[in-house]
Amino acid sequence: MESGFFRLSSAAVPCSLVEGALDAACGFFARPLEEKLRHCGSAATGWRGYTPMGGGHNCSPASRQPERKESFYWGEPDTDGDAAAPPAAELAALDAAARVFHASMLEATRAVLRGLSLAMGMAPSALEERVFTAPSAKVLLVAYDPVERSELSCGSHTDCGFLTMLCSRGGRGLQVRRRADGTWLDVDSAAAGGGAAASPTFVCNLGDLAARLSGGRYASTPHRVLNDSAERRVALVFFNNLDGGGAAAAVREAGSKRRLTCGQYVAERLAEMRGGFAERANGESEEFAGEGAGAPR
Repeated sequence: MESGFFRLSSAAVPCSLVEGALDAACGFFARPLEEKLRHCGSAATGWRGYTPMGGGHNCSPASRQPERKESFYWGEPDTDGDAAAPPAAELAALDAAARVFHASMLEATRAVLRGLSLAMGMAPSALEERVFTAPSAKVLLVAYDPVERSELSCGSHTDCGFLTMLCSRGGRGLQVRRRADGTWLDVDSAAAGGGAAASPTFVCNLGDLAARLSGGRYASTPHRVLNDSAERRVALVFFNNLDGGGAAAAVREAGSKRRLTCGQYVAERLAEMRGGFAERANGESEEFAGEGAGAPR
């Protein structure tokens, strides 16, 4: 897999379900800021909830200013291992849409795991039995307003989990870095599949855990978002981080004798991101508004 990215269409996720989730996401992000701020996530909620622009969720350590995005994190308490308060009444529709989307994406993930198992010469159920018995997975709803020059939608990064599956509505901007020459490839992530199509198309990428668990056979590929269009881009992103605590999911930290479970590894990476790690970067900055998609990095 040269790019680490691929497309998937699954009958487990009908178009009507995806369109409903996108409608709910667009409706939430269209609300006044003061209303959205009433639903901010925090450490106490496991960061479930709303994060405004500048709220500490830059994706790239090279981002020297807030990335131009806002998000809402929905996670299933049972699979994430902690409790969460019932959603506010005004979030009932959003919660219902995210819950159904989450359940359907778990089923779609099983098909990917079976395919990866076969590709690695194992039984179809091997990965599912090893690392997908009680998975930690979340839905991230993200809105990217059009950028101005020098602004970032989402800086260059790799995903720290196992598998990311996404689709979007409006705008543009998802880009994948080619390994051969470092140039950026534009990727259409629109939730195609309307009309007579039975299911939408998702853009999928394998993350750092997939690279580790496959012994480097599968790549965790840098990608970014540059919404240089005139309209907002709203994305549904499903993150599958596998089983959080099982010994079979243990990965060895690079350059260290420490052993981390998948859950520990992902938690440390996310804590680093939320802790303002741009301030600890090596002085590099990333500015790509107005830059051609094919320009090398």
